[in-house]
Amino acid sequence: MILVALALLGFGVADLVRWSPDGKQPLRALVAVLTGTVMVGTVASLSGMDSLGVVLSSVVSFATLGLWSAHGLLPSERSKPVFVLSLLMGVILVLVALSGSASGIGGDVATWYSNLGFGFVHRVSVDQFVLGASAALFLLGTANRIVQLVLRAAGSSLLDGEGTLHGGRLLGPMERLIVAGAVVSGSVAAAGFVIAAKGLLRFREIGEAETKVDEITEYFLIGTFTSIGLAAAMAILVLAVA
Repeated sequence: MILVALALLGFGVADLVRWSPDGKQPLRALVAVLTGTVMVGTVASLSGMDSLGVVLSSVVSFATLGLWSAHGLLPSERSKPVFVLSLLMGVILVLVALSGSASGIGGDVATWYSNLGFGFVHRVSVDQFVLGASAALFLLGTANRIVQLVLRAAGSSLLDGEGTLHGGRLLGPMERLIVAGAVVSGSVAAAGFVIAAKGLLRFREIGEAETKVDEITEYFLIGTFTSIGLAAAMAILVLAVA
């Protein structure tokens, strides 16, 4: 799963660097793409991948992150959310299919991991650990953008300014990390509690809204289901690594 881990790492790092409260910034997007590409190449090299593999991983990462970030600079009326979501899904599916042809994580990363001294090192493989760390970064930044793209594809009219539901950019990553962690640890009930608590919180806000109640409800439901689905998918992917 090193290929999938590298992809999630690249997207996660790039989107964390790219995000800015000031909106679309081309220079920041370029820096994000370069940072994500360098991180992918560095981790690939430290994981024992051969030179050709490192170069190919870096080139594919640069091209994919370039398209992903360039799309984020487009005006909303020219944005094609279905296209960029298909690109992301296609990349992940192809890398999952190719995972069997790639060797496990070794090199300096495996040596560092084995010397950590924590108890979980003997129960969690280095491949699973790296995939989990990459998935966490993906859920922090990239998942927020995926939720926005899904909402845009659904035709939501409340994207600008997060509608009237406050804190979505902060609550979303927190919710996803907690849900994913609960699923990985086998505490499904804890994940359900978090989802229920958020629902109670949000439906109170919805009930207090004076206008566009239907639009706000749709915005909340689509965003929440997409966010939870991403968290569950990442958790299942991590659990699938032996």
